[in-house]
Amino acid sequence: MTLKKRLAYLAVGTLAVAGMTGTFGTAAFAADDAELPTSGAAFDALAQSLLSADGGADIQAVASDGAGNVVIYTTAKADSLGDEARLLLGSAGNTEYRTISAPFEAYADDEVVGGAGYAAFQSPDDAEVGLCSVGFSGFSPEGDPAIISAGHCTDGSTKTLNALTVPSQDPAGGGDSPAFLADLGELAFSQFGGPGDSAGASGDLNSVDISTWDVTNDDLTLLPAVTDWTTASSEDLAASTVPVRSVGDATVGATVSKSGRTTGFSTGTVDSIKGWANVSGHQVYGFGAFLESKPGDSGGSMIQGDAAIGVVSGGTDIDGESFVWGADLKAGLALTGGYTVEVKLDAPKLTFPGDGGDIYAGGFITGTGPAGKTLTVDPSTGDSFEVAIDGSGNWSFAAPGTPGEISYSIRTASGFSTSPATTFSVDVIPAPLAAPKFTSPYEGQSVETSISTLRGTGVPGATVTLTGDVEDTATVGSDGTWSVDVELGYGKYTVSATQSSEGATTSPTASLSFQVAPVAPAITDPKSGTGYDQGSGPKSVSGTGIDGATVTLWVNGTIVGTDTVSDGTWSIALTGQLAAGKVTITATQSIEGVASAGTTSTISITAVNGGGGNGGNGGGSVPAGNPGTGLANTGGTVAPLLGGGLALLLAAGGALLIARRTNTARRSN
Repeated sequence: MTLKKRLAYLAVGTLAVAGMTGTFGTAAFAADDAELPTSGAAFDALAQSLLSADGGADIQAVASDGAGNVVIYTTAKADSLGDEARLLLGSAGNTEYRTISAPFEAYADDEVVGGAGYAAFQSPDDAEVGLCSVGFSGFSPEGDPAIISAGHCTDGSTKTLNALTVPSQDPAGGGDSPAFLADLGELAFSQFGGPGDSAGASGDLNSVDISTWDVTNDDLTLLPAVTDWTTASSEDLAASTVPVRSVGDATVGATVSKSGRTTGFSTGTVDSIKGWANVSGHQVYGFGAFLESKPGDSGGSMIQGDAAIGVVSGGTDIDGESFVWGADLKAGLALTGGYTVEVKLDAPKLTFPGDGGDIYAGGFITGTGPAGKTLTVDPSTGDSFEVAIDGSGNWSFAAPGTPGEISYSIRTASGFSTSPATTFSVDVIPAPLAAPKFTSPYEGQSVETSISTLRGTGVPGATVTLTGDVEDTATVGSDGTWSVDVELGYGKYTVSATQSSEGATTSPTASLSFQVAPVAPAITDPKSGTGYDQGSGPKSVSGTGIDGATVTLWVNGTIVGTDTVSDGTWSIALTGQLAAGKVTITATQSIEGVASAGTTSTISITAVNGGGGNGGNGGGSVPAGNPGTGLANTGGTVAPLLGGGLALLLAAGGALLIARRTNTARRSN
């Protein structure tokens, strides 16, 4: 059916903001050399004042370039602005001007025929239709399919029905006679400017240009994509598209593209953001961009990369270059009661196990997907459930606890948007039991004399099997403990343990190494705390121990000898005399290569006359002993002493005798 061609350009009106003159009319926003505000309430008030200054005849849009400048779009030269506008601007240096050829005109057109846009009308028999473009596929608040476009396309919400048009007969597809392709849907929400399609107000984020349509044709499949119009001749606009993966904000200087039924797919640059423009007498919050667009492109998608940022609201040109005002998508959607944009989501991927692979009961199935989204899981048995995909794009969920084969269909979800499904199956096999644990003795422990019981923990009811130096089995009790009786004497031991139960795989192996050591030997001579004069210290160390054990003796940390215990005693000779000072004597005994703890006896050696005698060979110096053992060498020649030297020697000998007697008496006590 050929549509009746009719021009229905909306006349451009002026916006009179009530009360603004009294509030802002005489106040300058920028004094000499001061800068204008570029954000916040002060910027919003400035934009509202400028758009209503001098009756709104010249300034058509006010926005920010994101770099600290206010961008003013005006039909007059900057030096020709009215007195009120110039008073508001002062002589601010952070002002940029764009001279547009005409006020922004809403790009709805019922003259251009046919194409991949849509026709809006009051009834199927209505000859007066509005030709616009679909912005984005979306969802109603209930999750039903919907489309999003511009509010002015509904002609004040009077056009409540729409239909798709044949792509090849739209201007962007090379046609000139638009024709119906298929019924599309019914109007759900529309707003152009303020509530009720009022003029709205600059500085008000609720001054928008948005419409949502509930799709009533069940034969249609909506895709989260924007056509580039290269396949219009085949009537399949979905054959070449740009995906929509998110809803974002316009960025100054960024590349922006739009898609519409009249001029197709065009690309340009964002010039300004977060501003308001007079579009056919209605304030619209949004952004300005240099790119090609003409009547009939209204409502068409505006994307920045793969992010949906707006719909085409109006346009003009600057020095012959097409300039478009985009209605901010987020601001518009916020007023629709819950309508959302459909976004493309990549299908999740399975990383473990592979499709058809084995997994232990209760083990984790893992994979990757879009970060921050949700994984919906539909198992072949049981209820569906959701799993969060973390910030690194990883997800996981537990396999069933019952062995058997199970299949899954998984999707990535964000709101009502879902990805294609990934399907796979896994074979759930019994999980192995955890390895049992040893509690007594513990790893590396040295136990004196003997061990009569090995103890540990496990799964109640499981059978623990011991191998190695102990071979036995035990059943884990209801309290989770097990034990076996053993008779382990001196030696080093290694024991391994596993646990098993019916219907479960045998556990990994737990290992334990320990030893049974003899008690420490006793040192009976010299007794700890005894003192000696240098040269008269002990010649040996003796004590008691276990028959057959090898006793090893240390003096000040150095081994000086060994002996085998016989008839319960042992004795080890010391070579030479002990040097003066504190002497630590330590003894251990070993059986089957396992040494006991050490026994220590600490004695003291007192120096006499700087070094003591040598046991009757006359006085004189004593050669330095072994500093590691405290043993000093004996003997050596003594030079003859003459005259008074002999008397001194005799006197020294008398003093030495007294000292020895004193020490002898001390020892006897």
